[in-house]
Amino acid sequence: MALVHRLISVGIAVAVPAAVFFASGNVAIEFIVLGAVIGFAYWYWGPTGTLL
Repeated sequence: MALVHRLISVGIAVAVPAAVFFASGNVAIEFIVLGAVIGFAYWYWGPTGTLL
């Protein structure tokens, strides 16, 4: 289960800049950072989430 969780978080981190690239044709650094932040957040909090 941990492997699947890691793969999903990496997939999210890659999907954000990929979607921006397909939509606009180029990728700026902020979208790479945004994908990394969202992927890291999913990895850290997981699918169940947590109360902040």
